[in-house]
Amino acid sequence: MKNSSPKFIRMQNTTKLFNLFKQFAYGQNYAIAFTEALDYFLIPFKIYENQEQREGGFSTLTTHPKKDLLAPFFMEIGELSEGFHDPLGTLYELLVSKGQHGQFFTPEPIVEFMAMSVNIAGLEPGKTVYDPACGSGRMLVTAAKVNRNLCFYGADIDAICCKMALVNFMLQSLTGEIAHMDTLANDFYRGYNIGTILKDGYHYPFYEEFTDPMKSRIWLRPGESKSKQGFTNPFDPPKSQSTNGVQGTLF
Repeated sequence: MKNSSPKFIRMQNTTKLFNLFKQFAYGQNYAIAFTEALDYFLIPFKIYENQEQREGGFSTLTTHPKKDLLAPFFMEIGELSEGFHDPLGTLYELLVSKGQHGQFFTPEPIVEFMAMSVNIAGLEPGKTVYDPACGSGRMLVTAAKVNRNLCFYGADIDAICCKMALVNFMLQSLTGEIAHMDTLANDFYRGYNIGTILKDGYHYPFYEEFTDPMKSRIWLRPGESKSKQGFTNPFDPPKSQSTNGVQGTLF
């Protein structure tokens, strides 16, 4: 009789993903390899400041020595992400952070229960959801599963977690902001404004990286109280781009 426990099913579904990552990371520290993979995935979604940076990103995308190993790895990530799941977070907590940072994220059934219990489904389109310690963005992605017509904001002190959350936003075509910051101390390091571009009837995700905290809707500005700080307006991309409509998952 086959073991059909949730733990067995989860490990069975991620076996291929883990093997693909190990092939890519062979001979490297897992944390360094994981960060490299995230950076590679994010290249085509970034809004660059000038043509030189754009050409540099394209060059990295096309000449990376392990691009043939990264392609199937992210295709598997895309497959497992269907249905608003978080395979990146699972990979990170079980394989990458084990014995290093020891990070573990809230299980998906629990965050789904939390999203339903606070009536995420009842929020009007354009309302905001904020997670001040978002990790891989799992709670925000699960909130989008319940109601994707919202704007999502997350912050975390760990740079790798912020990049995971950013990748998850790209995979699910979500809009909002991810901030690399110390939420308790209100120390801001880097932010990512996230939107979508309407083209040929599809809403393609993109992000804009910035270091000026004044551009963030999460960072608490001097003289403001937490009761006054809000997220009533989503990130406003360049006027030549449109964010109207709702897009399904990227894959």
